[in-house]
Amino acid sequence: MPHLHRTQQGLHKAGATQSLGFSLIELMVTIAIAVVLMVVAVPSFVEFQRNANLSDAVSNFLAAANAAKANAMKRGLNTYVVPNTAGTGWSSGWMVYTDTNWNQSFDSGTDDVLVRHEALSSDITVTTPTASSLADGYLLFNGSGYPRLNNGGFGGGTLVMQNASRSSKIIIDPAGRIRSCKVGTTGC
Repeated sequence: MPHLHRTQQGLHKAGATQSLGFSLIELMVTIAIAVVLMVVAVPSFVEFQRNANLSDAVSNFLAAANAAKANAMKRGLNTYVVPNTAGTGWSSGWMVYTDTNWNQSFDSGTDDVLVRHEALSSDITVTTPTASSLADGYLLFNGSGYPRLNNGGFGGGTLVMQNASRSSKIIIDPAGRIRSCKVGTTGC
């Protein structure tokens, strides 16, 4: 026991005392660093989230269009991609359905719904820069997998989805090829 007492006494004399917790200065420095990181990171995260929402919307529309094309070729029936709510545009989301009764409109009792996508984030706008079926509010693939108008003419076109900082085009060509590209890049 006397040995322990001498060791503790020697440490205390040498100034090697243990302190528990944080000093006020250490706490203030930590808070200041956290504030600086948040000021830098939060705007970047918001922009990242917006761009992720845009990429997600473009990918989901491509998937819906490809599903419509594949279904049309598989079943030999016209398959449509249309806005969820007629007349509201593509920002309301979209639905893919097979027109089983050939009347060129959706009938919930007879037509088969393949895919539904919810409304897009409010920071995404959708435009159709060219006159096409997309501007008229539908994308139709016939049984051969070609995009067509309801009257039989070419029905592809371009759809542009954009947020405050980025734009992407979805292009459907006459042969039915569906692709996307970032506006401003080569080949877009």
